[in-house]
Amino acid sequence: MLSAFLYLMCTLHIFTHPDSVDVPIENLLDGNSITGVYYLIPGSNILHTAYLEYPLLPGETVSVSVPFVYMRKLIFEAENGSIYRLTGYPASTNADTISITLARKEFGGVFERIYGDHPVAIGNSTDVQITAVFLSDNSLSGINLLRRNVLLPDEVLRIWLDSGTSVQVTAFDADGNISTPLASSTSYPDSIYQITPPMFFSSGDEIGYSDSHAGSRVVNSITLGKIVLIEAFSSDGFLLDGLDCSSSPLNTWDRVYIRHNIPIDFVVLTDENGRTFSADAVDSLTGAFILSDFNLDFGFDFP
Repeated sequence: MLSAFLYLMCTLHIFTHPDSVDVPIENLLDGNSITGVYYLIPGSNILHTAYLEYPLLPGETVSVSVPFVYMRKLIFEAENGSIYRLTGYPASTNADTISITLARKEFGGVFERIYGDHPVAIGNSTDVQITAVFLSDNSLSGINLLRRNVLLPDEVLRIWLDSGTSVQVTAFDADGNISTPLASSTSYPDSIYQITPPMFFSSGDEIGYSDSHAGSRVVNSITLGKIVLIEAFSSDGFLLDGLDCSSSPLNTWDRVYIRHNIPIDFVVLTDENGRTFSADAVDSLTGAFILSDFNLDFGFDFP
């Protein structure tokens, strides 16, 4: 009976895991200290902080305590604001050293900005580059949260703030156009608040609209060059309407109302360099033809 009890105790000892483990971190950055270590665990949208007694200088190694779990993501913040990350890390005893190098620097996809432990995710659902994102009515007002990065189409900026924080977000595109404010809150951690094309419409001009004539809007979100000609065609290639705007080329976010009674099959825009951009479907959000750099037509006669 005693031997069975000892066997049971040994078995329990073997399979009992610690609550936390020490993970060694090595700073291999050149002249840039690590000032913060954060982690996400499965099933949680709360960002946890791993205690770092002092900034981790280049060339140094230190161990930080984290839970004995599979880490969704480890985030490392440097003194100059740069972010480095590691996804899918199995924290365990005798863990391998995590080396922080330039290869781990955030690059595309999702950008992290850490000012708290609850997320507000801002997505770019336009086809233009977002070069600056600001929060209003907040201690971060006046700070471009993108820093030296650009938020490309379909990329996400995740801002970590205190629980219950509500903010107004404004964005600037590559041409300096400013969006209307976007209300967002940490109360909905699974939401992605989208910067959409209509938020930039106030930066452009509305040309030719008339509610007494049937037609369609054509929105210019092209940044490669100014537009000098707009043409709308039916399915059989018949020109339904057009606008020669060479005397006053269209800028990004200018909108033109094309009049037609026959349904439009596709729209073609020509820029000042002779490049053409075409679209054969309207945007599901606005019902307008929105043409961007991605609508550029390629061909062997490309100028």
